[in-house]
Amino acid sequence: MQSNVLELINIDRRSTVNYSQQVKENMKALILDRTLYYKTDLPTQDELAAHLNVSVKVINEAYEQLVQERYIKIKNGTYRVSYIELTNYFFDRNTAIYDAVIALGLTPSIECLSKKVVTLDSETMERMGFSDSPDGKFFYINRLYYGDNQPIIILENYLPLHVFPGIEFNFKGHEPLNDYIFAHYGFKAALSKRVTKAVNLSQKIAGLLNERTNAASIQSTNKIYDAKGRMIDYGRSFSISSYYFQALITKAERDKYTKEN
Repeated sequence: MQSNVLELINIDRRSTVNYSQQVKENMKALILDRTLYYKTDLPTQDELAAHLNVSVKVINEAYEQLVQERYIKIKNGTYRVSYIELTNYFFDRNTAIYDAVIALGLTPSIECLSKKVVTLDSETMERMGFSDSPDGKFFYINRLYYGDNQPIIILENYLPLHVFPGIEFNFKGHEPLNDYIFAHYGFKAALSKRVTKAVNLSQKIAGLLNERTNAASIQSTNKIYDAKGRMIDYGRSFSISSYYFQALITKAERDKYTKEN
């Protein structure tokens, strides 16, 4: 446990907000600003209760709320921060997702949800940005990326078969895509054009990412080009929430919170 974690957590006894809610919001704020970072061990309920001079029940309620909102988790009897901030590595930098997971200090893995050959009409290809596919045939893959067995991002890719002949037979689905392309086709991406926006997760995608339906998320679309200027990949991803979007609440939710507090 970080040596000063106990000193960081406090309550205001003059406030009308109940103690468990104060503890929860205090810890949530520390997690979101990364004072308490991923994998930080938290005080036990008894330790924190003694430090704040409140009942263990108060701390239990706060921890249970943080677990439900997926900011912390319990493993082998120890509560630990489980929140991961993704924005810098996934969206501000042109970094392959697999490499970004490693850069975050996590153990990466990939689950292949779907892979198949699809035929796109000219209108769809134009909308995506493809202009030179002779037959409209693409290799489609949809995969879920994990860090330390926690789902982080779901990504679908469209790869033109005339650029990657045979990929539909040889690509297993769990390999890092960039490394596979370099190993089998001898080139790497030269340019990436990425656009991101805040969205609310659909029920299906939220379920895959272990999030609640309509949770705030980042959607990213990425067009990849090779050294010859050919567009070789169109990708679209949805990530678990970034702290930049934690404030995306409805007016009704905001009014309810203001009224209660």
